[in-house]
Amino acid sequence: MWFYLITLMAVSHHALETNPGLESVITQKALEYAKQVGASLAQEHLGGMTIPDMTGSISISPFGNVDYSLSGMHVVNFNLPEPEVGFVEEAGIKIGISGMSVAINGNWRDQYDLIRDSGSFDLTVYGLTVSVLVGVGSDSTGCLIVSSANCDASVADLEVTFHGGTSWLYNLFTNIIKGLVHEQLNKKLCPMISEYIDGLEPLIQKINVSYQYDPYVVFEFPLIHPPAIGTSNMEFDCKGEFYSVEHRGEFPFTPEQFQLHDQNHMISVGLSQSSANSAGFAYHSAGVLRIRLTDSMIPRVSPIRLNTTSFESFVPELPKRYPGMLMVVDLFSSQQPLITFQPDNVTAQAFGAAKVYVILPNATLVPVFVLDICASFSAKLFMSGLKLTGSMTLNNVSLSLASSELGPFQTKSMENVIRAGIHLAVLPEVNAKLKRGIPLPATPKVSLDNPVLKVNQGFVMLATDISYSP
Repeated sequence: MWFYLITLMAVSHHALETNPGLESVITQKALEYAKQVGASLAQEHLGGMTIPDMTGSISISPFGNVDYSLSGMHVVNFNLPEPEVGFVEEAGIKIGISGMSVAINGNWRDQYDLIRDSGSFDLTVYGLTVSVLVGVGSDSTGCLIVSSANCDASVADLEVTFHGGTSWLYNLFTNIIKGLVHEQLNKKLCPMISEYIDGLEPLIQKINVSYQYDPYVVFEFPLIHPPAIGTSNMEFDCKGEFYSVEHRGEFPFTPEQFQLHDQNHMISVGLSQSSANSAGFAYHSAGVLRIRLTDSMIPRVSPIRLNTTSFESFVPELPKRYPGMLMVVDLFSSQQPLITFQPDNVTAQAFGAAKVYVILPNATLVPVFVLDICASFSAKLFMSGLKLTGSMTLNNVSLSLASSELGPFQTKSMENVIRAGIHLAVLPEVNAKLKRGIPLPATPKVSLDNPVLKVNQGFVMLATDISYSP
């Protein structure tokens, strides 16, 4: 769970821009929940945990050296007090446990001269105290780094009871063994803890800081600088920019500055207006925002067909030159679409062109005219359970004649038909899908609790609590 919390927010080219396109925050509430989950997992994993063997030789006057080994050691019982967790400003996350006790069972064996003896033993550790600072940073590629920045661990006292074998022999070195074990525990606890924490680094390095969303676009989210750690939260500023896979180019706008202020949820993620617009720029650069419309794609109930006869009322010259012929329309983006985030509202503007052809009897396409198109939509977005829902309305649509092989003609009547078509056919289908909702991406073993979506000036924020199910 600790590993998940630390790495979750790293989904966020070490770029030169100051402001992030994607920002995420972990709060103290998340640490408190992680503490509960971590304690529960520790209860499962500490039971039966094995401990490395210990061997050595001790000198007992007047007998000389006695060789010993302690093996097969495993935890049989323990008492785990509630840990303390918190952020350390500009450093990392501090985890502390005080007053833990552990009962261990194992086997002992000794050899003195020609005498060999063996049996079992019970070891009880009292007052185990651990304080660890997990350092959090980033490398030159924008990947997250975790390390053991500081560790302090000690054992207050322990008891050893030997069973079996020749009591007079092991009674000679019981106190010595107790002292050696006490010393070894105090010496090895921190290296063991540090080794575990540092062992997370290879796992974290496997986390990609880019994600190919589809064959055309990749989303890059490396950290643009080390995480900002305060007294009550940790903030991750990430690049958060979409790129075309085939035609990579830097988005021509700098991300706007924004700040996440939600402290009531465990995790919050914010996406800037600039980051959202980089997606439109990437798709436009990739050249995939285009479609060829044919008459077979027009709903059968539509009174307007893609043929020259149907377009007579819009372009009178068209059926005169090309009577009774089918048409096709190449519709494509003429520039990147633009998205604007305003309080509780999203506005999208699309800029395109429609190149219209007549299909001659020999299947040759003859260009007849080109229209410039601009459409503006508004959307309301909110969460319903674990689904993104909302509604969309048309603000405006306008047509203008860019070029014509048939001479000039008015586009107002065609514009009115397109507007009516959007209202009657397009928006009902889009709003029906939005009403059904779009499920948020699922993560194995982790679910979102009561997510809240808020559209603000210049950015959109998702704030949520999480639940972990092992």
